[in-house]
Amino acid sequence: MNVAIDLHIHTLLSPCAGIEMIPVNIVRRALELGIDMIAITDHNAVGNASSVIDFARKYAPELVVLPGIEITSREEVHILGILPTVETAMELESVIHRHLVDAPGKDYTTSQLIVDDEANFIRYEEHFLLGATDFSVEEISDLIHSFDGIVIPAHVDRESFGLIYTLGFFPRNLNIDAVEVSKFATEEKIEMVRRSLPYDVPIISSSDAHFLEDFVKPRTFLKLREKTFEGLREAFRNYKLSRS
Repeated sequence: MNVAIDLHIHTLLSPCAGIEMIPVNIVRRALELGIDMIAITDHNAVGNASSVIDFARKYAPELVVLPGIEITSREEVHILGILPTVETAMELESVIHRHLVDAPGKDYTTSQLIVDDEANFIRYEEHFLLGATDFSVEEISDLIHSFDGIVIPAHVDRESFGLIYTLGFFPRNLNIDAVEVSKFATEEKIEMVRRSLPYDVPIISSSDAHFLEDFVKPRTFLKLREKTFEGLREAFRNYKLSRS
């Protein structure tokens, strides 16, 4: 089946996201735009992934919601991890939180709200989520894979937090499953990214939505055997095998 994906969506847990990014609004907006599969990828945290998943299961089972996380490396590179289950996502989060560095105290201005599937307040996230970890990009990739996750460097065409611009090159030993370009990437920029890759992997586009108006119509469609995490991982693996 041909599946429209957007694997980079934030909730109100991310310090830089809008208060309107609650489960009902995220699910409704994704359906309005014809998206079939999304991933919840808050900064260095997974606390609201289960809430969006639970809401979609109850009210919009046609939309598949995957748990994910956007991890910041010590080089200030953003790496997406898409996980097979909420449980593995939470285990990964516990490791990430132990390795956040330079976190300020509780005087930061953002709320970092964790809510349930109906957007009822549960708690504040105490860890400051906009900081970096002390992991390198290679260590983050290995860590995500150790939890059976999918590794996708985020918005690599961007100068801020993008792998290519931040490091100045694409590490040849970096084990990834795909790369993401931003929704603003032109065909010329995508071709530049493709030429920068040391090996051939799928290039996907995501909205990186922090506010409802950030959502865009899907630009990435994948042929999946089934509309699940395993179907997604299989599509990425088959692409790499067919191009090798």
